[in-house]
Amino acid sequence: MHKRHFRRLAINFISAFSTTVYAAQYCEKTNYSAQEITNAVNNSSLRDELKSTSCSLGGLGRFESGGNKGIYNESCCTGIFQLNNSNIKKYANGMTREQFGCQSLQFQADTWAKLTNDGYNSGTVSQLMSMGTFDGQKVDAGFVASCIQLGTGNCQKMLNSGHCSGFQDSNGTTICDMAKNARSLTDPNCKNDSGSSGSNGGCPSGPGDFPTTPAPTTPAVSLSA
Repeated sequence: MHKRHFRRLAINFISAFSTTVYAAQYCEKTNYSAQEITNAVNNSSLRDELKSTSCSLGGLGRFESGGNKGIYNESCCTGIFQLNNSNIKKYANGMTREQFGCQSLQFQADTWAKLTNDGYNSGTVSQLMSMGTFDGQKVDAGFVASCIQLGTGNCQKMLNSGHCSGFQDSNGTTICDMAKNARSLTDPNCKNDSGSSGSNGGCPSGPGDFPTTPAPTTPAVSLSA
């Protein structure tokens, strides 16, 4: 009985330790609004073509993290836009996820912008944008950003299949699902206060609209590692 009881205690301890390792909050917990995330995106180096509809990107940040810049999702990804470990190391000057989760909203938006700009120039994104619609869903800013967010390699798998179900992440989320959720979480009173989309500071095309002129085609960049 003593040995059995000890074994049970050991198993419980290991389970508790595993939970601590794989689920974490780094530094303070935040609750940034879609508008605050949009403002940070507008102040980043993100391409003007995407800044013009950055209202929907604020919704994407809310969908990914609930506005909590220090959250680690138990499997791979950290921050407002849930960058994976390899992308944090590549685009955030070699930081660990723990270091990245403690950075400011603006720093995280700047880092995400670098990754997104690389993805925007990929052949996969150019192909998606040229379609206009995919599997019954309009190809707009939310769709393009979601393609990049879940990785252009994974996005290409979806395109090759011809269906939204052609790729799902470990939680069963498709790129189409992410795009829909990003649009639904956009601030209805969104303001692009950086002035990147017009003198009135608003979103002239409305959240989710996107110019469908294809980007220059370059060899595909895989961001899904």
